[in-house]
Amino acid sequence: MDDMKKRILIIFTLFVFAVTNSSCDSWLDVTPQAQVNAEKLFSKPKGFENALYGIYTSMTDASSYGTHMTFGLMDVLAQYYDVYQDKYHLLYEASRYNYKNSNSQDVIKNLWLKNYNSIANCNVLLDYLSEKSPSFFEGEEYKFLVAETKALRAYLHFDLLRAFAPSWKENSEALCLPYADNFTDRVHGQKKTSEIVQLILTDLDSARMMLSTVDPAREESFKEMYNHYVTEIGNDFTTARAYRMNYWAITGLMARVYHYMGDERAYTYAQEVIQAGKDGFFPFTEESAVSAPLKSRDVVMQNEILFALNYAGIHDLWYSYDASQDNYYTINDVTSIYPSSDDFRKEYLVITNSNGYDISVKYADVDSENGGKVPMIRLSEMYLIAAESGFNAHKEVAIGLLEELRKNRGIAGEISTTITYDNFVKELTKEARREFIGEGQLFYWYKRLGLPVDQGSTTITLEPSQFCLPLPATEVEFGGRKEDYLNNK
Repeated sequence: MDDMKKRILIIFTLFVFAVTNSSCDSWLDVTPQAQVNAEKLFSKPKGFENALYGIYTSMTDASSYGTHMTFGLMDVLAQYYDVYQDKYHLLYEASRYNYKNSNSQDVIKNLWLKNYNSIANCNVLLDYLSEKSPSFFEGEEYKFLVAETKALRAYLHFDLLRAFAPSWKENSEALCLPYADNFTDRVHGQKKTSEIVQLILTDLDSARMMLSTVDPAREESFKEMYNHYVTEIGNDFTTARAYRMNYWAITGLMARVYHYMGDERAYTYAQEVIQAGKDGFFPFTEESAVSAPLKSRDVVMQNEILFALNYAGIHDLWYSYDASQDNYYTINDVTSIYPSSDDFRKEYLVITNSNGYDISVKYADVDSENGGKVPMIRLSEMYLIAAESGFNAHKEVAIGLLEELRKNRGIAGEISTTITYDNFVKELTKEARREFIGEGQLFYWYKRLGLPVDQGSTTITLEPSQFCLPLPATEVEFGGRKEDYLNNK
């Protein structure tokens, strides 16, 4: 082993996670036990599994998808909350797109560092996997390990790209971020947006191909929701496929990437997932599931989730920001988001708390089978992607997709077949705003299209630079990064 690998634990931390049981949630019930030498960790197949579980778990950190890549910073930028009215809130200046404020800078810096740390651990795992023969593992486990790790690396890079770089529409040739596709102690150079997207798609193509013939998530038995959560005794790694980066999650992520590019292939990938939903793999959530008493309410509409991070502590992070403190996340003008009284999301997924403020219950402390999940890709997004990307070539289909999505949220009514593309996008944006509370996706939607950001019943028009998080100062000063994104064409 070379000196660089010996320094792995000095540069990046790898944790060993113990899988507590073989139940449906085994991959999320993980406890940090010890830092170990990398050679010891990767001396057995179980060590590779634990390292992958560790990457999933690292993504639930508050600086990543545990807060700021979901309901925290990214949703504050999307103006879901009343944060802009409270000057004492941690993200008050961020809500006004003042990224030079020290609070904003700290959140952004930690977001950058944590996500690149997770990427580094993906690269460490892939590096050690490359030294092993598939025969070292049982069955097809090698393919699962490589595919999931590559897909996670792609997912992390893509969200960093969407957060920090100009939109594809604004400048696809901007020199913006490093794409870290190997573990090294050298600084990864910045690449153009178009180059990064191609590397992301290369990872996803490879991962999808690996899983296409081996993933149990594609088998008929997966249509039974019971099999989303129950695993074979002693074989939980290859059978506990729900919510992990499985074949459907990767396909959905490819639809998202092509949608970002304005590429018509987004329609094809999104429709593949939609068809799987219609075939029974991801049925729409019944109103009865979300109208149940809060403790047993399906607050995340779990059957529709393609990929999620399982994190039992998410409700603690969410409810630590309540209306009795300075860092609350109360929803700004619920009626402007959900104008229809028939929309059951308004009735059951938003509540008025004891202080009289409206809050989302997406991360409420509900029964374990219904909560503790951070949605990363969901079925409804595939409907929005296919509807927008297919409008010009398949207008009637596109309109039908939006009507179907709305119908499954309790909203009746037809959309005129004479609707223009611009007006159709407005309708899709309204639906995205209703679907993505707490998930960190809406700001990217506005940014991709260059749309004004809805703030209650009004809108804010942003400059292109306000859509881009700034690089941490240390990256510019010590990493030699450039920030002339919008001029570097």
